[in-house]
Amino acid sequence: MAIGQVNANDPRVKRTRKLLQQTLLELMGEKSFDAITVQDIAERSTLNRATFYAPFEDKYDLLDSIVREGVEQALAGAVSEAAPVNAETLRALCTMVFAYLAQVQDHCRPQHRQFDPLLERAVQEVLYGFIVRWLQRASSAALPGGARVETVAAVLSWAIFGTASQWSRGLRAQPPDEVAAQVVAVLTAGLAGAFVAP
Repeated sequence: MAIGQVNANDPRVKRTRKLLQQTLLELMGEKSFDAITVQDIAERSTLNRATFYAPFEDKYDLLDSIVREGVEQALAGAVSEAAPVNAETLRALCTMVFAYLAQVQDHCRPQHRQFDPLLERAVQEVLYGFIVRWLQRASSAALPGGARVETVAAVLSWAIFGTASQWSRGLRAQPPDEVAAQVVAVLTAGLAGAFVAP
């Protein structure tokens, strides 16, 4: 991101980023992402192109920032990184991811579907980063099988994200909290007991 060239904590930079993000979302409600240009975004925002390029490389970078910041806010609202890692907090995390992906699927116009991989990559990467930080702060207890925090975070994030992605694209026959409870049961109880004969 070009944001490294500016002070991201400057209130003016924050306002500009937010304005550009809101403008892109407005334009995506009117036409396809392919049809939107940086000039369109700048003009609608009443900013010049140079101001656009201070925080963002291009419109894809702008879209990526919208998704990542949205997921970060949703995660922070669902589970504190200081919360204990247990079935209850894991379920809250899962339910949030399910709800977020359902919202994205419901609000994404058909002409924007080509960006599903970009959106999903951003969601998964933010989720993974959150889980790494969460595990690092939660406990010094040994992880299963001597696994590293990064390995456990990858397993958790992909299990949660993968299930949520499949559920959000399907019929959604079960409510998100029920599917989240099933994911947590598999993650916490594991598969070994289910497949080992008594």
